[in-house]
Amino acid sequence: MSGEGERARLDLDVIRGMGTGLNNVKKAFDGIDKLGQFLEDFGDGDLADKFEDFMDNWEISREKLTEEIGAMAEIAKAAAQAYEDIDHQLAEAIRGAQSSKKKEK
Repeated sequence: MSGEGERARLDLDVIRGMGTGLNNVKKAFDGIDKLGQFLEDFGDGDLADKFEDFMDNWEISREKLTEEIGAMAEIAKAAAQAYEDIDHQLAEAIRGAQSSKKKEK
């Protein structure tokens, strides 16, 4: 591959890698058990109340983060696919133009 083509391939690989990495982060967030299993470790009182507040906020935030990370992963994968499709279409157009020029000679 030439310099530009090689760089474009590397860029696509980076974008695809981002999609895969983000999916892995999403899976990790999905796999985190609920924090409620630790609630009784805090006993009764203020500390348990604070942990319960944290736990509630964590669940809401984790769900939002998981959704956003999943969306970003899909965007990265779709972007890489779209760039690759365009690259193939341009290559086909160039091949077609070159074939036409050869036939005209």
